[in-house]
Amino acid sequence: MVLGLPTSSSHALIGGFAGAAVMKAGFGSLVAAGLIKIGVFMVMAPLIGMTVGFVLMVITINIFKNQTPGRVDKVFRRGQLLSAAAYSLGHGTNDAQKTMGIIAVLLFTTGHLAASSTCPSGCALRARGDGARHHGRRLAYREDDGHAHHQLRPVGGFCAETAGAITLIGTAIGGIPVSTTHTITGSIMGVGATQRFSAVRWGVAGRIITAWIVTIPASAAVAALTWWVLRLLQS
Repeated sequence: MVLGLPTSSSHALIGGFAGAAVMKAGFGSLVAAGLIKIGVFMVMAPLIGMTVGFVLMVITINIFKNQTPGRVDKVFRRGQLLSAAAYSLGHGTNDAQKTMGIIAVLLFTTGHLAASSTCPSGCALRARGDGARHHGRRLAYREDDGHAHHQLRPVGGFCAETAGAITLIGTAIGGIPVSTTHTITGSIMGVGATQRFSAVRWGVAGRIITAWIVTIPASAAVAALTWWVLRLLQS
């Protein structure tokens, strides 16, 4: 964040849990299948967003190709109210899972939740609602991250937000914790690529991919170090 790159708080949280778990109980404490799924969708989420954004933009261009630019801008400025709401819902739905996970871990470690139990439904509904409400405020900032790749007109913003919403809600239904930042960045890049590939600032994208790759191991290392320091203070 200090460098202005859109990193994933979801992946940072996953790395933190993994690092602390390894220090506490060794590598055998990690669930390989879960980590593999997360690793696969770390790559797939922005690619899915990019593909859906590209397809939606192509379809929209063909539908409105005979309309004047002013007319198109007017229509999609209003349309962005719907696409932004859908994207905000997807953001809250997906990010609510990590909040629910933290609460579930806290309840489990304090003996208030059995290991075989699921997160209480009230917790799930509240987390989902709070995610949509609070993260909706951050929508503009997430789109600003994507603007580092391509400048959007209202029609592009509509397609990017809709693509992001489709990807986020789909992965949330599948129980896959993906990065909202990765997804919307990929969607914006897909929209930009419909004009010409040179319109997308691929150099900036390369720096961001590096940040994505580093997030999980870096957060795992910090969590492991924190666990080790706390153990020293307790002994």
